Amino acid sequence: MTNVEFILNFYDLFYFFISKAFSIVSKDISIDYSTLDILFRFKLHFILLLSAKTQIRELKILHKIALIGAVTSYKLSQELGIPSATVWRLLKKLSREGYIRKEEKGFNITPKGLFDLYRSLKDERIGKLIAMKLKELWNYEGEVDDIYVLLNDISRLIDENKIEIETLCLNSPIPLAGFLFSFSHELSEQSKRVIAYYIIKAFPVVKITPFCKGVISFDENGTPYAIAVNCKVEGLKLNHYCKTIQRLFSIRNHNGSH
Repeated sequence: MTNVEFILNFYDLFYFFISKAFSIVSKDISIDYSTLDILFRFKLHFILLLSAKTQIRELKILHKIALIGAVTSYKLSQELGIPSATVWRLLKKLSREGYIRKEEKGFNITPKGLFDLYRSLKDERIGKLIAMKLKELWNYEGEVDDIYVLLNDISRLIDENKIEIETLCLNSPIPLAGFLFSFSHELSEQSKRVIAYYIIKAFPVVKITPFCKGVISFDENGTPYAIAVNCKVEGLKLNHYCKTIQRLFSIRNHNGSH
C-alpha cells in the first residue's frame, strides 16, 4: 500500500466511525434543547463529510487508474473494496465530468483527471508519475520535468486566483498552451518550453536557419520576433528576439532593399 492509499483509507475509516457515532447519538430521545441544537449543527457538518467521503472515493478511483491504467468497474471494486454499484456510479460521474474516459479495456484517466489528482494529493512522487502520464497523453517530446514544473505553475496561478480551473482545457494541450501564453511572464522557463512546443505544433512556422524554425510576428514597434521558436542553440523559447530574425524579417530592411 502506498502512502497516498494509506491516507485515503484512513479518511474513509474516519468517516465510517463518525457516521456510526451519529447514528447511536441520534437514537437518544432524552436530549435537551441545547444538545439537540449542537447535534443539528453537527448533522450539517456530517452532510459535508459525506460529500467529502464521495470525493475521497473518487480520488481513490483516479489514483488506482493512474497507477494501473485502463481497468474495468468490477476490478476496481475488488481492488478498492468499494461496492460494485458505488464504483459504477462514481465511474459514470467521473466520465461525464471528463476526469476519465471509457476505452475498449475499461476506464482510463484523462489529463483533466490527472491534474485533479495532482491538485488534491500534493505528493511529489505522485506528481512525477502524473507528469510522466501527461507527457505520454500529450505526446510531448521534451522532458518529464518540464510537464511537472508546468503543473506547479498552473496550480500556483489557480491558488493566486489569477486563473480559474474551469477555464483550462486540460484534455487538449494546444488550446491549453494558447490560454497560458498570456501568462507567460509569470511562468518558469520550463513551462514556457512546453507552451512553445505546442504553439509551433499548432501554427505555421518559418524556417529561420537550417537548424531553427519559429512562428514569426511583429511587436508594437514593428520589430520582428518569434512568438515561439525551436532553435538548435537556444532551444524552445517564447517571445524570442534575435539578430537573425530581425535581419531576415525587418520591414525597414526590406523597404531599403527596393
